[in-house]
Amino acid sequence: MKKILFFLPLLLSVSLVFSQGKAPLPETKYKLAVIAHRGDHTKVPENTLEAVKAAIKSGADYVEVDLRTTSDGHRVILHDAAVDRMTDGSGKVKELTLAEIRQLKVSDKNHPVKKTYRIPTFAEVLKACRGKINIYLDFKDADVAATYDQIRDAGMDRQVAVYVNSIPQYKEWRKIAPGVPVIASAIEEVKTKEELAFFLDQANLEVLDNIYDKDMVSAANDAGVAVWLDVESNTENESDWNEALQKGIQGIQTDHPKELITYLNKNGLRNGLGKDIAREDPYAKFKKKAYRELKNVKYGNAPEDQNRFDAYLPKDMQPNAKVIVYIHGGGWTKGDKSEFPRQLVEELVGKRGYIVVTMNYRLVKDGNNRFPAQIEDVKRLLKLLTENAGRYGYNGNEFALMGGSAGAHLAMLYAYGYDEKKQVKTVIDLWGPTDFTDKSVRPDGSDADNIVINFLGEKDENAPIAKDASPLLRLNKETAVPTIIFHGAKDELVKPSQARRLYEKLQELNVPAQLEIYPEEKHGVGPAAAVDVFAKTFAWLEKYYPAK
Repeated sequence: MKKILFFLPLLLSVSLVFSQGKAPLPETKYKLAVIAHRGDHTKVPENTLEAVKAAIKSGADYVEVDLRTTSDGHRVILHDAAVDRMTDGSGKVKELTLAEIRQLKVSDKNHPVKKTYRIPTFAEVLKACRGKINIYLDFKDADVAATYDQIRDAGMDRQVAVYVNSIPQYKEWRKIAPGVPVIASAIEEVKTKEELAFFLDQANLEVLDNIYDKDMVSAANDAGVAVWLDVESNTENESDWNEALQKGIQGIQTDHPKELITYLNKNGLRNGLGKDIAREDPYAKFKKKAYRELKNVKYGNAPEDQNRFDAYLPKDMQPNAKVIVYIHGGGWTKGDKSEFPRQLVEELVGKRGYIVVTMNYRLVKDGNNRFPAQIEDVKRLLKLLTENAGRYGYNGNEFALMGGSAGAHLAMLYAYGYDEKKQVKTVIDLWGPTDFTDKSVRPDGSDADNIVINFLGEKDENAPIAKDASPLLRLNKETAVPTIIFHGAKDELVKPSQARRLYEKLQELNVPAQLEIYPEEKHGVGPAAAVDVFAKTFAWLEKYYPAK
């Protein structure tokens, strides 16, 4: 099956879902999952009830089916958005009623049949599969809550894994049904183990289906993620199956489940050659961690979790350990401290010995908590960290500030305009805005303009508050600190000129500065650029804020 790649926007500047735990995959008799693609449709039309029953008879572990919704809200099984290819009718599924769908005769025009087949409802498929075969649900077009309710009501919530085709689907499934395992494809940009690690650090997945390099399969497995490869085709054969198995995968999706299972049994390969993800100790990764976590520590009195921070401390913390404070993005209206990539925690804390603190701050909502509330929160947190340094044995007189987007703005602004004690020794700017008085980068009516107006509560770019809140305009010889700047050349929200002007001014002031512009990136970075950002950040810290 040719799938749409699951595209997760890997932006460090927005709140992302981290792999806090894995949903258990449905139980199977063997370690290697055999997935019957659209059912066993070698003799009957795909995605029909008969194809599902044939998949059960073949001995497959899963039947893969495609879910869509009729115009009157019923969920049915069909791969295509329209009924034209597979039936004697025409039109899109979402524009036809269930009654109209039920009248159609299913017969692949390339493989006509004499018997009458119908498009099945999801309810019929759930009933046929219960206790007999697991479902690999390709979630094409349906409501998540209604679908999950139907799965649960059918007693199938332990027998379904869901393939998501979009970001909204991913978010909805994780929010509504966190116990349902999610399958997705890594974005095309992922080419190396390091890039895959970054991707999996952002996306909480149980299964990947498009990783073909053996070392990357191993990297996915190390992250607790199974790999199920698609080998389905009319011409698939033993050579294809063997090539897939040699990569150490945990599942194969096939158009010929009966023949594949016969081949596996004959060669003693029914358990495959890959790691048994399902039987691994789910706590093993946490036992091996080289750092401790403190969650939701209070530093102020703002409601909800707006004045909370997380701290990551080396298990073997050295005296006078240095602190890096990360400030999240989200346009000053959303976001969360949890967006900080786990890979950076493992490297900075576990391997290099820094303490990393990720903070929430008051968010602008309904005209409340506008600037400078956020800067006041940064100041309050640093004051708390300074006051408790002696008690816990870390360095409370020096900090590195790091932020993404709106968080980068706050990091720069605090360092250049509010750090009276000169505690900030370096700033790591991830695509942050630097000058709110520059109308050319936020024309009237643009998203950038509306976000800034909401933040400041002021439309006039020449108003004193716009100048006060601009890091570039607060920067001078006395306040400047070494700064590394990362930005996407195609960033439409925060124009790259903001980064370039900051860099130029730092150079004029003879302050150490480094500018990294990524030609193909927008507001944030994907895996390839992220790996480079990480590497350059480590090198920068080693030079201007060494851990020891």
